[in-house]
Amino acid sequence: MPLRPMADNITGMIKSAGIFLSLLISSLFFSAGNILAQTFDAYMDSVKAGFLIEAQRVLFNDRFEAADSLYSVYIEQYPDDPAGYFYKAAALLGEMSDREENLYSEQFIHLLDTVEFLTAVRLDSEDPRVRAWMYLFSGHARAYRSLWEARFGSLLSAVRTAFKARADYDEGLEQDSTLVDLYLGLGSYHYWKSARAGIFRWFGILKDDKDRGLEELYKAWRGSTISRESARAALIWVWLDCEEYDSVITIAREVLEKFPGGKSFLWPLAQAYYEKKDYTAALEIYQKLRTMIAPAPGNYYNLIECDFYLNQCYDELGKTDEARRAARDFKAYLDKVPGEIRRKLRLHIGHLKRAART
Repeated sequence: MPLRPMADNITGMIKSAGIFLSLLISSLFFSAGNILAQTFDAYMDSVKAGFLIEAQRVLFNDRFEAADSLYSVYIEQYPDDPAGYFYKAAALLGEMSDREENLYSEQFIHLLDTVEFLTAVRLDSEDPRVRAWMYLFSGHARAYRSLWEARFGSLLSAVRTAFKARADYDEGLEQDSTLVDLYLGLGSYHYWKSARAGIFRWFGILKDDKDRGLEELYKAWRGSTISRESARAALIWVWLDCEEYDSVITIAREVLEKFPGGKSFLWPLAQAYYEKKDYTAALEIYQKLRTMIAPAPGNYYNLIECDFYLNQCYDELGKTDEARRAARDFKAYLDKVPGEIRRKLRLHIGHLKRAART
């Protein structure tokens, strides 16, 4: 697998000027410090938190290479802190998920291994607050490993790793119940475990903790030190799953005002409009997504998704010619679509093929 490249210009600045980091952190903190009233401590002080919050802004705008470089800056300054390695891994998974391609698995796994090693070292001798932070990042590392396994690896391994992540979050709360960031992980686990439990929940093997998960995500959104925007992003997808489409639309549009480059917020917004049968609004969002994706379509998964829903929206609006054109746009690149993607999207592809012939 190819390793993630770093931005040459930023890397050069890091290597050539030791003062760069101090200046960067100061500027980032002052821009982020007035956003929310965070609770800082000896481990997650205002400088670290301000840097990580601002780097998240870059990541949420899909500026993956820039985010990767910023996390490299953090790691250079704090080489024994697991936070930088975790967020660098999160940026890689964000890009892999955005492109629906398993691009950087070797580096991603190595970073998560580093997080688990560093957190284990610090769990032996630190005070309860710091141990709580270590359990947070250990849990996050396992949660992201689980997400990667679910998307690109073994579903069984994904489930096992998710249980381990939950145990870390619980242990973090045992160490310090006031570290609200832990509820981002717990809320995501409790909601999606319940939402995807299926027959296991019906037989009582797994509890229905969806309401608990929602409450925990709300708590993380309102009171986390560095996880508020992540919690809000998680809630958008939860509301979509709950069919609370008006909530999805309201919050996604608010978030997009802050992160206009974030495709991960456009997808649920488009789907919410589509499910509400507001095909004109859905059409606008899918067109925007297609424009953003088309210059670098990768394995064509996302482009096929766009063309399928564009075809559907045009058809629902009675625009037959435009619906056919969307299907024919798909036919123009069909030969380039990898076999794995053809299998995953066989129903969409079958529909678009038929639509292109009409």
